[in-house]
Amino acid sequence: MDTIHADITVIGGGEAGIAAALQAADLGAEVCLIERSSQLGGACVATGTLPSKVFSISAERLDLVRKAKSFGVRVEGTIALDFADVVATRAKLTKCDLGLIQSHMRTPQVRSLTGQATFIARDRIHVSRSDTSEVEVISPRVVLAVGSHPISVPALPIDGQTVITTDEIVALTACPPRIAIVGAGVIGCEYAFIFRSFGAAVTLIEKTAHALLGQDRDVVSAIEKELRKRGIDFMPATSVASCERLADGSCTLTTENGHTVTVDLVLVCIGRRPSTERLGLEVAGVQLGPRGGILVNEHLETTAPGIYAAGDVLDRRMQSSTAILEGAVAAENALGRPRALDERFIPGGIYTQPEIGSVGLTEDEALARGIPHVVGMCQYANLVKACSLQAFSPGFIKMIFDPDSHRLIGAHILGAEAAELVHTLVVAMRLGATAEDFIYSIYHHPSLSEGFREAARDAISKGSAAPGQR
Repeated sequence: MDTIHADITVIGGGEAGIAAALQAADLGAEVCLIERSSQLGGACVATGTLPSKVFSISAERLDLVRKAKSFGVRVEGTIALDFADVVATRAKLTKCDLGLIQSHMRTPQVRSLTGQATFIARDRIHVSRSDTSEVEVISPRVVLAVGSHPISVPALPIDGQTVITTDEIVALTACPPRIAIVGAGVIGCEYAFIFRSFGAAVTLIEKTAHALLGQDRDVVSAIEKELRKRGIDFMPATSVASCERLADGSCTLTTENGHTVTVDLVLVCIGRRPSTERLGLEVAGVQLGPRGGILVNEHLETTAPGIYAAGDVLDRRMQSSTAILEGAVAAENALGRPRALDERFIPGGIYTQPEIGSVGLTEDEALARGIPHVVGMCQYANLVKACSLQAFSPGFIKMIFDPDSHRLIGAHILGAEAAELVHTLVVAMRLGATAEDFIYSIYHHPSLSEGFREAARDAISKGSAAPGQR
């Protein structure tokens, strides 16, 4: 059995793992990167962020073409979706992204191994390689970035054909005429809008009382209205009791209250679970939390000294953008360059129709924690740019300020370019920007960013408000 010595070993070749390996290499370390799959990129490239965004962009473009006449653009003939071309576009983008990853990884300081990694001691890792050979990696520092996998439920056994998860959705070759999406979280809501734009009859089932659990109340209310406006059958406070496969390949779902719906495809989007199996974490002394996520401190170090973790395996914000930064920060800390990750400034982007961008506290979080706050609102309908884009309904910019210091403590945008606009507010929060900073900054006219000034003005007009002032 071969033995490899490395300054730092990264287990997992997804976005967090790649970021950790490249950051460690930039800092001069000899790196060993271990990935089970033959393809780097993880779920982001293979089944998650990248494929879903291609679907989302296609749906957005399709809706835009349908509205072309209102912009003075005449489109002749029938407007239709070619699902095969959508799939081909996704494959091209995946190939492009993989090429970029391979290009970045062409550094002599990173040695990649394909195989299953298992701790045999805190600083020793056994790797069962895909060619049946074995390697032992000796490394004083380790970053765990093994990602996550979709959760399933007994009532909806995954068969990969009629009942699928996001892992299998990339294998679709045609848009299903009827689809049921179970779970109205971020992924479920995104796909509900996508498939509705593609022309499918969509049923969205959610066991809690509302969609998008944890998002701002005004955002949730607007998205639920938009779901129904677009003809999506949204069923909150509902759970699936059984699934009956029919002879024609479709299936009938029965809810706990006896309601039935027959569809051609069921997409299960009820969440993801950290992929910590077969790693031998107990041997290394790495402890897990109650939900199976790896426990870390503010420097992303686990309960085992010298072992760090990043990305979905933490069971916190399961999004590629967060994983990338966590991976880089974990590598820095592992190599003796202390850096804490402040989660107050992590943006959220949800590619529903309309988009959502968010950062910081929601109004309900501020109320629950007794944090004084004042809310400023700007409706997209008040922005000339939004009107010209015909994107004024139901969009808004909502900014939450501390009533004494006037500092921004939360922001939530619903509407065109929301997931892009929110980055300005992320930087503003990091720098301690106040409502006055937004009011007396100059914005291009017309622009959507002018809404920052109007929302800040609205907040200031309310003075030093009591908690919950709107």
